[in-house]
Amino acid sequence: MRWEDGGVLVVQVVGRFDADAAAELGALMGRLDATGQSGLVVDFHDAEHCDADGARRFVEAGLAMAADGSALAVVADAAEQAVLRAAGADRLSLGVHDDVAAALEEISRWTADTLGDRDAGAGSGSALR
Repeated sequence: MRWEDGGVLVVQVVGRFDADAAAELGALMGRLDATGQSGLVVDFHDAEHCDADGARRFVEAGLAMAADGSALAVVADAAEQAVLRAAGADRLSLGVHDDVAAALEEISRWTADTLGDRDAGAGSGSALR
């Protein structure tokens, strides 16, 4: 795991990704969501295998995180992308990407759009500028 500029956490999945690994990642996602951090990238490039049950559980946790207003981007190679997409990963807030740089760029755009929407809603009498 590593923190990137803007408070985005990048988590690298290593080894076999199954239901147990998904539960561990889901717990981390819940803790991250509770801190108010807005961005998470999950990188599956070093996963040896991503099974369907693990992918489904990960997507469920990701949808819950997105429902709370957090950005989640997934990075995977073609084999893992197929499994993750079959589990519904395209429904996650920022979808599936080929590399971490693209995922971070997507989160950066999402953050700018989200903050822009919040600023646009502040009235002229607001203390928020």
